[in-house]
Amino acid sequence: EFILDKLEKGLPKNLYYHNLKHTVDVFTQVELIGRAENVSKEELLLLKTAALFHDAGHLIDYDTHEEMAVKLVREILPEYQYSDRQIEMISQLIMCTKLPPNPKSILEEIMCDADLDYLGRPDFIPVSNTLYKELHEHGKVGTLREWNELQIKFIDKHSYFTKTARRLRNVNKQSQLDKLKT
Repeated sequence: EFILDKLEKGLPKNLYYHNLKHTVDVFTQVELIGRAENVSKEELLLLKTAALFHDAGHLIDYDTHEEMAVKLVREILPEYQYSDRQIEMISQLIMCTKLPPNPKSILEEIMCDADLDYLGRPDFIPVSNTLYKELHEHGKVGTLREWNELQIKFIDKHSYFTKTARRLRNVNKQSQLDKLKT
């Protein structure tokens, strides 16, 4: 509740994609994928905590939001009785969301798959449009055509890491890719 309230009140209004809805989406997906992948209760707690904080760094800085999220985690979580080991694991889970994804454990795989879940969802186009609008306003991408070309390259190279995400999202991801190419 603490971090969701902080995000709701503090995130810049021009975060059309990296907003509270995205945080809740990632939180929901780490729980769904984590349960399906049979992680422990503690691992699920760490995943859910990382999901809540993974884009909280946008409260501080757009370009280094992962690093800023880790800074927030290190400041806030000791007050909630998280151990140093747990805080370190949560920090690693946040940092693994930097693109391109390169997870080194099943927990990092779950985190990466949850963060890019929208690539294989039926609402891919509207969600993608919010990301384009946000990146365009931040000067990160140019025209919509350039954005679509970037997306095609990204989705072509992207693979979900967990069996669960592949089972849930690959068919629709391919369908979205086919739509972009037409």
